Formats: sequence, C-alpha cells, structure tokens
Amino acid sequence: MDFLDILREKAFLGREFLTWLWFKSEQTGGSIEIDGGKAIEVVFHDRMTLDLTDVDTPQIVTIKGEFSELREGLAAIREGKKIEEAKISIKNSENEFSMIIKGSWFSFGSLRTPKTAPLEDGGDEDTEGAFLEKMGLMEEGIGLIDSLFEQFVKIRISDDWDVKEIPKIRKWAS
Repeated sequence: MDFLDILREKAFLGREFLTWLWFKSEQTGGSIEIDGGKAIEVVFHDRMTLDLTDVDTPQIVTIKGEFSELREGLAAIREGKKIEEAKISIKNSENEFSMIIKGSWFSFGSLRTPKTAPLEDGGDEDTEGAFLEKMGLMEEGIGLIDSLFEQFVKIRISDDWDVKEIPKIRKWAS
C-alpha cells in the first residue's frame, strides 16, 4: 500500500474531527477545555463544505457567505455527509486565530494569526524579530489545533466513542 492509499484510507479521521469539534463548540457555547485545564473558544463561521464520499456520484453541500446559516450543515450531517472543509476561529486568553481546515488531508487552507506590531525601520534585527514573532504565533495556533485533535483522538479510540459521543452527536444533529 503506498502513501496516498494510506492517506485516503485515514481521511475519515479529519472529517470526524471537524464534526466532533463543531458538536463540542455548539454544546459548550464555544468554550472547550484543553489539556492543563485551559479553556479556549472555538467558533465555526460562515464557510463549510460537506460531502458524501462513499458513493459513486459526489454529493456536495457548500455553505458560504455572510448570511449563511450552518443549520444547512446539520441537515447535511443527518444525511450522512461529512465536513470536508470549515472556517473556524480559535481564541485563547491572549490571541485569536482564524483558519480553514480541510478534513480529508487534515491540512490548513489558511491560518491567520493575530496582528503583530508594525515594523519600524530598525534594520535586520527588527525584521528578524517580526519574523520570529509571526512564527511563534503560527506555532501557537497550530498547537491549539494539535491539543484539540489529541483530545479527539483520546475519545475516538476509547469505548466512550460508540457508547457516549456518537449518540450525543446524533442527537445534536437531529
């Protein structure tokens, strides 16, 4: 089995993660506790793509636009579609990150960090400092997603997934 076959076989994990994360954020008003007892806020925005990939003819639902409502996404989940792409924001006590996450490949379509201080004409040291600050913010944003994914995986491989989480997600989507 080559690498792409393995990725295709495991694509369901990213989609399930996005569905679980949306469920968790809706159930808790956006506040989700991560390791260390730290609470962060997760909000799903007005851009989401859902699809049904296990069929011969693609069935895709796209929700996009300023006045879009995510209830269409819940209807698609009830039909068996999975989240392929979602725009979310994650806010911790200091910073807010905005991103588009792609489920199948579990990759970022974009990642916006908080704004950094404008560069002053201080030469190479200022440029290097600004670069390092931006890289630190990117690392922080990706670390928040990593923490959420780690929490998901712990639940996903436990007995609680089928017994507790799936029924709760089904009830939420109905």
